[in-house]
Amino acid sequence: MNDKELVTRFFVEGYTNKNYEFIMECLAEDYFDHRPAAARSNADAVEILKIVAGQFSELKVEMADIFAENGMVATRVLYDGIHTGTCMGIPATGKKIRFEALENFKVTDGKITESWGYWPDKQIEQLLRGEVATEVEQQ
Repeated sequence: MNDKELVTRFFVEGYTNKNYEFIMECLAEDYFDHRPAAARSNADAVEILKIVAGQFSELKVEMADIFAENGMVATRVLYDGIHTGTCMGIPATGKKIRFEALENFKVTDGKITESWGYWPDKQIEQLLRGEVATEVEQQ
C-alpha cells in the first residue's frame, strides 16, 4: 500500500468504518498529532476517533484532494455526518452537517508517524448552532 492509500484508508477505516484495530496498526505506537491537546500515541488517536463517532453518526469522509511526496501526504477531506452527540458543549441537534478539513501526514516505513491538521472549529460550532446554513441545507 502506498502512502496515499494508507492515509485514505486511515480516514475511511477510522471515521466511517470504525475499524480501530486497523488504526492501531496503521499509526506508529508513538504517533504524534501536532495540534494542541491532540493524540500523542496511536491509542490516543483511537480514543479521539471514538469521541467523534459519539458526536456524529453516519459519518462519511470524502478525499477531495490528496498529494504525496517524500513521505509526506497532504489532504483536503470533506466530512458529512449527523450531529447525534454533544460536540463543543452543544447537545445533539440531529442536524446533518458538512465541512472540510486540511491534514498533513508524515509516513515512515509504512506507518503514519505524525500529523498536522486544521479543523474549522468555529465553522463547525456555527453549523451546529444553526448560525450558518450547511451546503446540504442550501441545496
